[in-house]
Amino acid sequence: MSGIFIAGTDTGVGKSLVAAGLARLLVNQGVRVGVLKPVASGGLVSDDGKLLQTAAKLPNSAYRGIVPVHYRLPLAPWVAGWKEGAVPLAKVEKAYQAAKKAHEFLVVEGIGGVLVPITRDFWAVDWIVKWKLPTLVVARAGLGTLNHTLLTLEALQRRKVWVAGVIVNGYKGKNVAERTNVLALRKLASVPVYGPLKQDPKYRKNLDLLAKDMMELGLPIR
Repeated sequence: MSGIFIAGTDTGVGKSLVAAGLARLLVNQGVRVGVLKPVASGGLVSDDGKLLQTAAKLPNSAYRGIVPVHYRLPLAPWVAGWKEGAVPLAKVEKAYQAAKKAHEFLVVEGIGGVLVPITRDFWAVDWIVKWKLPTLVVARAGLGTLNHTLLTLEALQRRKVWVAGVIVNGYKGKNVAERTNVLALRKLASVPVYGPLKQDPKYRKNLDLLAKDMMELGLPIR
């Protein structure tokens, strides 16, 4: 495995955190890791992109290649593009190929869910298919995650994507849905289910702690 795509069942499920933790885990094992977030929306600098840069211990000069496309509006790329111009897919492809060439392992973070429209006829999942990347799905811990996760897996498997597994993120354990969802997913999903990864505000500032806790989940990446 020379790379992985971190997909989400929705926006706000913690893709960036998981991608950053995975990048730092591999860096700490001596792997030369590259990171890529093809498109960011909501400003000209992406906090998630900077987190990935920090996690991979890359210099500030690397940021432009990590997040090649930005939109000011906090919208799906295709919709943001109505006002700000269509996503330049060729620019994203160039950034991907450069990152792939320069590193031993590449962690690519997706945009929202797998069927988020990037252009009118190109979806986030189309990058996964084009780049032939194994995919780790990040799911939230709470109510609704069974439906969102199973729909995401169905969309990926219909396109013959190799799903490395599902990681359940943001676990608090304060309600019965969170306490049962991991077990339910293990019974329903046809792929490994890892976690839950607890919600911990320390993670974004202590990426080594995040990497340690992720390693203990038994993810199939070393």
